[in-house]
Amino acid sequence: MKISIGILAYNEADTIAPTLRSLFSQSLLADPGHPWQVEVVVVPNGCRDATAAVSEGLLAQLTASLGHGRVTARVCEVTRPGKSNAWNLFVHEFSDPAAQYLLLMDADILFIEPETLENVIGTLEVTPDAWVSTDRPIKDVFFKAQKTWSDRLSMAASRVSGGNASWICGQLYGGRAEVLRQIWMPLDIRVEDGFLWMMIVTDGLRSPENLRRVRRAERASHQFEAYTGLEGLFKHERWQIVGNTINSLIYAEIQRAVDQGQSAGAYVAQRNRDNPRWVAELTQAAVERQRWRVIPRSLVFRRFQSLRNRSLPLAIALFPAVLGAFLLDLVIVFQAQGELSREGDRQFRPSSQLS
Repeated sequence: MKISIGILAYNEADTIAPTLRSLFSQSLLADPGHPWQVEVVVVPNGCRDATAAVSEGLLAQLTASLGHGRVTARVCEVTRPGKSNAWNLFVHEFSDPAAQYLLLMDADILFIEPETLENVIGTLEVTPDAWVSTDRPIKDVFFKAQKTWSDRLSMAASRVSGGNASWICGQLYGGRAEVLRQIWMPLDIRVEDGFLWMMIVTDGLRSPENLRRVRRAERASHQFEAYTGLEGLFKHERWQIVGNTINSLIYAEIQRAVDQGQSAGAYVAQRNRDNPRWVAELTQAAVERQRWRVIPRSLVFRRFQSLRNRSLPLAIALFPAVLGAFLLDLVIVFQAQGELSREGDRQFRPSSQLS
């Protein structure tokens, strides 16, 4: 039985060492009695720093320190930057073909519970209808004893984000290998976890959404560095609106291919091979055709989704914050529209932050 862990890294020479030490302290790797064989594959993509060299040296030390032979580790460096391309390479080329489960994670997170990965895999083991398992992402500001105003602003943004337990956080998740290997990421998309979520819950756009395919594991969480301050929050929210708008255009494109009998994964893989800039060209054409209507209404009014399934007293208490976030979103939507108009000439860079 084998698990392959992919760490997708972009210029993380200063942050990857704590992440690797945290990873190798996980019971899934450290406990010699586990039946699983585990491989760790670091995928530096387009790095301009020493991410690969730092990773190679530390992986050798950490693997030797375990004192058992269950864990192997290596670095597979690629020249092209972009999380979606690194994801494709890890899932389809670098990971062991014999692995039953694939775990993907960012290179700048820290595990909280020592059994986080064990519980993520365990959730898939005992839940046959689940295809992907996630943990709980927690902002580092939650652990601060003395919180600044920007820390509190970041925490408030989380409460009105409209997320739910069935969402996939791209910072860390595990999936069944046979499922993930049917998926190909479009090159240069911004919101990779949103695209993956849609492919999982709709079985590649072949069925209505089935949220039971994504399960959150109990007693499993990680810490990540949060955006704080108005400038950082605005930048991240603009990134999300632009990224999810582009994803909506991609879904419509893929749906037409699926309706004609093609699989979503095969279609995306072919488009990537034929024209690596197809996403940028698709976006540019849609903006020229639809202009302000290109941003889906669901993104404009997304903050109000956080009030769904809340008790009436809690919904009333949250409403002022939600309304304030919505008014700020109108400014961000205006900025996002301008950014979308320039997408044909942009090269994306991956984001590992969560709102």
